[in-house]
Amino acid sequence: MDKITLKECAKDSTKLIDLLKSLYGNTYQFHDDFGPEFVELISKSGSEARLINLLLRRLSAIIQLGNIDYGTDWLEHLKKYGNMYSLHLDTDSKNYRLLFSKNSTGKIFLHMFYEKEGKTNTSYAKHVPIAISRRDGTN
Repeated sequence: MDKITLKECAKDSTKLIDLLKSLYGNTYQFHDDFGPEFVELISKSGSEARLINLLLRRLSAIIQLGNIDYGTDWLEHLKKYGNMYSLHLDTDSKNYRLLFSKNSTGKIFLHMFYEKEGKTNTSYAKHVPIAISRRDGTN
């Protein structure tokens, strides 16, 4: 495989997913809508390469931790929603949340959203159903 740059990944979701698969094999799975959603949300952020690099570091750390219920400030078990987790990618100006679930074959990333200020906008209540629907194959 040709070397893929972070800049390319920030513009092309296929290259992003190819990079993630080349680095992590089958440890992580990605819903078909996740890659395009990720690229769309981070594009024009001014922090594209930084966010992808942060994602790579966090995915590696999850592997090293082994137990994702270990408890970090950037990884949250959404107990109210059962088997749903939130991976935080925070920059100085924006906060992103990546929702994923774990199953017998690994961890599947389902949905990403930009966390805005204000209680109504940051609520997981409107984003978790999207992730659940994707996980269960109803979307």
